[in-house]
Amino acid sequence: MNYIDIAFALNKPIYLSLLTTINSIIKNTKYPENIRFNLVVPEEENEFFSNLIEQTFAKHIFTLRIHNFNPPEFIKIYLGAKYAEQSLERKKSRNMQFSRFFLKDIFPDINKVIYLDTDLILLTDIAELYNAVESFSSNQYFAAAPQILPPLGHFVNLFVALKETKGMKYSFNSGVFLTDFAYWNKQTYDSLEYYLDLEASHKYNLYRVGDETILNLMFKNFILLDRNWNRSGYGNSRPVAQFLKCDLAQAKVIHWSGGYHKPWKTDNIIYGDLWRSYNPLAEQIIFD
Repeated sequence: MNYIDIAFALNKPIYLSLLTTINSIIKNTKYPENIRFNLVVPEEENEFFSNLIEQTFAKHIFTLRIHNFNPPEFIKIYLGAKYAEQSLERKKSRNMQFSRFFLKDIFPDINKVIYLDTDLILLTDIAELYNAVESFSSNQYFAAAPQILPPLGHFVNLFVALKETKGMKYSFNSGVFLTDFAYWNKQTYDSLEYYLDLEASHKYNLYRVGDETILNLMFKNFILLDRNWNRSGYGNSRPVAQFLKCDLAQAKVIHWSGGYHKPWKTDNIIYGDLWRSYNPLAEQIIFD
């Protein structure tokens, strides 16, 4: 069967967000039986997520797979140096974030895949996103929607930024992307290590948006998706989120990215009612 493969990476504290994202996908797709959800979670949380999804979507007809990720040593060194103050749950979260670079190894039978963060909802058929790129190539095998943040905004050091972002017209929010792992090769992973080493040489204080900045640098020549595939930033401060409001009739993905508010924690948030309309466990929401 030719699945529409969708990947998520998360740990237990944000389980409600995952359920809401999944529900928005299956509610808006014509053929849920074609969807295969591929979850990356900490090893000790396999049973929790398996039971959670089976119980929440008891009559589901999609396919679910749950795999684990143990970061390679060079990633552990990077994360330990950059985020030394993390709690245990935050460390798990960072590990899951960085699993995005290794989905090719975690799910070796997948080529074309959609990666999604879980602080978002789909408002249209996910198949449209899967088919949004007619074909990838060895030169362009990563697609994402452009965002307002300019490439230079990803850096603390302007001089390094000017060198490393040369030729970049746009940056992307990495919570929604489409790629084909058939084209990921040694050069891809050499690029990953180069950008990790570059930040290490600046005492781990070079990138403003962590792994998102690294993905942007690795895939400078990304294929531009329609901006409506990732209407993001609604988790920022309210004035910023208000500025980013869009025409919901045109939006395909609403994404509460940003470090201030999340719809499962904050009552007064832009498009919060829309998120809650897709949440299958509304009684478990506890607002700050």
